[in-house]
Amino acid sequence: MKISGRTKVCALIGDPVEHSLSPIIQNAAFRSLDLDYVYVVFNVKSGDLREAVYGVKALGICGLNVTMPHKTAIIPYLDE
Repeated sequence: MKISGRTKVCALIGDPVEHSLSPIIQNAAFRSLDLDYVYVVFNVKSGDLREAVYGVKALGICGLNVTMPHKTAIIPYLDE
């Protein structure tokens, strides 16, 4: 995997997320489609959800998957 200043970042947030197979699956898909993307996971505690969403927006993370326990708690922070 080649990461540059142009590489777009997609992520998964939840708590816990360390066990997730999503990075393996998503990064394999990006490679097979020759896309300049990388998929990472961030462990986000419930009390930090609001700040994490603001961080996602500020950093320009282009795609975000959300898992437990944030699936419904994130709704007030969504743009649409």
